[in-house]
Amino acid sequence: MKALVPLALLIAAPAMAQSSGPPPQVDAAMSLLDQGHYLTARDKLAKLAFDPQGRVKDEYAYQMWQQESVMVTGELDLATLDRAHSAPFIQRDWIARVQQAVAHDAIAEIVKRAKDTRIVILNEAHISPRDRMFALQVARALRPLGYGVLAAEAFYNDPAGKIMARLRHDGFVRRGTGFYTLDPVYARFVRAALAMGYAPAAYEQTEEQSAAAHPADRQANIVAREQAQAENLAALMARFPSQKVLIYVGHSHVAEAAIDETGEGNPKIDWMAARLKRMTGIDPLTIDQATVTDLDAGARPAQVAAARLLGGRPGILFEQGKPLVLGQYAGAVDLQVIHPARRYRFGRPAWLAASGARPVPVPAAFRPRHGRCLVQAFPAGASADAVPLDQVMITAGERAPALLLPARPMRFFRQCVQLGGK
Repeated sequence: MKALVPLALLIAAPAMAQSSGPPPQVDAAMSLLDQGHYLTARDKLAKLAFDPQGRVKDEYAYQMWQQESVMVTGELDLATLDRAHSAPFIQRDWIARVQQAVAHDAIAEIVKRAKDTRIVILNEAHISPRDRMFALQVARALRPLGYGVLAAEAFYNDPAGKIMARLRHDGFVRRGTGFYTLDPVYARFVRAALAMGYAPAAYEQTEEQSAAAHPADRQANIVAREQAQAENLAALMARFPSQKVLIYVGHSHVAEAAIDETGEGNPKIDWMAARLKRMTGIDPLTIDQATVTDLDAGARPAQVAAARLLGGRPGILFEQGKPLVLGQYAGAVDLQVIHPARRYRFGRPAWLAASGARPVPVPAAFRPRHGRCLVQAFPAGASADAVPLDQVMITAGERAPALLLPARPMRFFRQCVQLGGK
């Protein structure tokens, strides 16, 4: 984790570019998460992130709280997000374009275009496990087309390749596999992809490649990271010239044309996809799913308008017969996926309940009489450092949501705290 934090820090928190690293208290909370203490880490980050009114007092702590909190809850509460910041700029021109668009099934459109390339690049918002479940749908749909390598930004990239070798051998995710893969939904995606026959591949900038980083120069560090990622992926493609690769990235790494991701008039940057396209001569299929989302209050009205057209499934909007791409990725990605409105089953997000797992009541012995508990499910006999198959947070006196689990022997564990904090 300590090697990864500065990378995420430079991309996600520009204000931190003037310091030498994350605040010690945030770093301590993230270390707890590395050890599997999800609930304690979440509570500590909340105290650092929010003032008593629920407004953000530390932007970096808030971003880390968002990324860690979804590992516990599955999705972020919109009221909490709206209270955290001032009223946003509403993208009203998006609404008008969405209302005139025609929705197509997202998976069908992706499959149609993926036949013509060897590289598919799909992004995620790091605060949206639903994106990870959609990535599993994409991986499943691409497998019959010959896609057999899953390259993920989230995988730690050690020079000796021991982490990926262990992942291939185990067939499941450990806490040391990556940071974002600590999310049980991400781990579920990886586990299912391995079972389908995908080979995992790490391509993140290595410690050696980042040795010359300059924390005060955010743009220079972005450029260095994008170049390193692209070089690592190009080397992967060269080693496996007949393989088709699904690359799963965060946010702007998907852009195959230069963009200014800040929207503040800064010089445009060639991100990983643009560099990889140039290095390999392969035109990738690039797909954004992180822009028109309810997590962004400014984009939410457009997402709500789009959801009315989607028929309950992820979709791609078309405008005058061509894929509609809104926001900063217009002209920089091929397709833009929009997800349907939130719904719930068994007390869980419907997109997770539809994953094929069965609902399992939380055993009575693991329900709290006081305070809150995070109840976790692991395969019987799983290693001590395995990421949970699923986990739910339960407050004493409230109805417990179901765990969503495969039909196999399980062992349960709980982490509890007294009421208080967020």
